[in-house]
Amino acid sequence: MRKLLLPLLLVLLALPAWAQASLTFTTHKGDPFLVKIDGRTVSRVASNFVRVANLRPGKHFVEFKIMGRYGVHSMGSKIYVTDGYEANYALHTAGRSGKAILRLIDEVPLRPRIPVPPAPRYPDRYEPRHPDYPRHDDDYRYEKCRNLLSNYELDRLMDAMDNRSFESTKLSIAREALRNNSIMAEDLKKLLGQFDHESTRVEFAKYAYDYVCDRERFYYVYDAFKFDSSVRELEEYVSRRR
Repeated sequence: MRKLLLPLLLVLLALPAWAQASLTFTTHKGDPFLVKIDGRTVSRVASNFVRVANLRPGKHFVEFKIMGRYGVHSMGSKIYVTDGYEANYALHTAGRSGKAILRLIDEVPLRPRIPVPPAPRYPDRYEPRHPDYPRHDDDYRYEKCRNLLSNYELDRLMDAMDNRSFESTKLSIAREALRNNSIMAEDLKKLLGQFDHESTRVEFAKYAYDYVCDRERFYYVYDAFKFDSSVRELEEYVSRRR
């Protein structure tokens, strides 16, 4: 009997290490929102990007309060989280009606974590990643999707650029806006339309690549360019950065 109990105990102890899943939520239009999972508050401050790590695989019920242009809208939905995957969802809202739809964008396999020894923390000090440890996709999402530009902030930025006559001034404003923020690829495509010259669009697209939240959709920005040569230049730049 003891010989049977020992293997069973080892299996039960190992289950938490195997069972892991995560979720990300964002809004199609950049509207901030609050989210609960199974009645538990996940985000206490409204944001347009939320990531939930170390989630139990299986069925869950998610609730959202979306701060849209036409008021606060609520919705709930049942979802299924697959063990070993990160599920990425997008919230779509329909105009004044406030009707919201939750759509699964994709599921990305979670890579096994390599333990990194904690580094000492000092105020106002940037701590670079240890060179001996690789950078994972979920690390990238967490770091680069913080302070995501909302739809309102994007409109204000585009208005500020539209009020300037000089291309160099527009470029400076756009650079400053992304310095401590991130942006969705679709929004970057809209922002590139504020520049008058193709060369400036290429220059800013290269600069903004490091601040794109959904970098796997960077190809969206190619629609902002008139010439195939500009697209090829960006494709070569992106391939070198991977």
